[in-house]
Amino acid sequence: MAREEKPLHGMTPPSYEDLFARNYGIFSEARQEKLRRASVLIVGCGGIGGTVAIILARSGVGRFVLVDFDRYEPTNMNRQIACFADTLGRNKALVIGEQIEKINPEAVIEVHDRFLDHARIASLISGVDVVFPAADDFAFSILVFRDAQKLGRMALLAVPSGTWANVCLISPGGPSVEDLEGVPRLGTYEALKRMFETRKYKLGTYDFPLRADWRMEAYRAFIEDDGRPPQICPSVWICASLAALEVVKHLTGQWKPVVAPRYWMITRNRIRVQRVNGPYVQTLLVWQRRLLWRVFQTRLGPGLEGLQNLWWRIFLRLRKNRQDSA
Repeated sequence: MAREEKPLHGMTPPSYEDLFARNYGIFSEARQEKLRRASVLIVGCGGIGGTVAIILARSGVGRFVLVDFDRYEPTNMNRQIACFADTLGRNKALVIGEQIEKINPEAVIEVHDRFLDHARIASLISGVDVVFPAADDFAFSILVFRDAQKLGRMALLAVPSGTWANVCLISPGGPSVEDLEGVPRLGTYEALKRMFETRKYKLGTYDFPLRADWRMEAYRAFIEDDGRPPQICPSVWICASLAALEVVKHLTGQWKPVVAPRYWMITRNRIRVQRVNGPYVQTLLVWQRRLLWRVFQTRLGPGLEGLQNLWWRIFLRLRKNRQDSA
């Protein structure tokens, strides 16, 4: 039987330099100090947001502004880094803040455990170095990305879905998140929200069963019954690790980060850097979503929607037959 280790009660608390001593084998004191003085705003502290927060805390980032009104529930257990039996029902931002404090007691942590509107979040952006819009509501996150670009702050994009993910930094003067993901540039949150909930737009995500390994039952529920996107812990945490690395690159200046129009493409078998509008499947999907949405707004829309419904029935049958034979 292994000898029981005793906790370090009564001992002098370790210094920042002690906690992150291994980092100094990679970073100079000056670069590690940049992490210590850096501040990150994370809007959404769930699967991806909470995990990035913890990794950045273990990297030595010294200040966090955490925003999330949501609470842990049993379905979060499979991937959310601070979801445990004893945190179920508790606010995610508060729990992540407590975890960061356990990692680095010197960290400055500002927690907002209630819903904040875009105006309030915009007022927080000017006081941080990096913004991470990680809300479950992608329409809400898009508006935060827009505010970050307007206010001259680097923003982190990390979007996991099934076994697929995209990761990069969005710079103030660079391409937008809409450019990367093929989202029509609509003017308001309400318009974006309605679009994402529209069946004909959702059908433009048919790559999820093909590239992200969604089972057809889950994809059909997403299209027809407002089902939640399936996710697994390894893919979410790989995405979070790459995302945190890009933030560390930016904050320390040690390496060149992957900034849009370049982005990480993650699948179950491959991780590589791609470019917006490069010769990839994602480029085809991006332009398809943009162009079809425009066509749907014209007189051709009803006819196109009829063809789309026919395609959906054929796609369902083909994928179900393939899944049953696998």
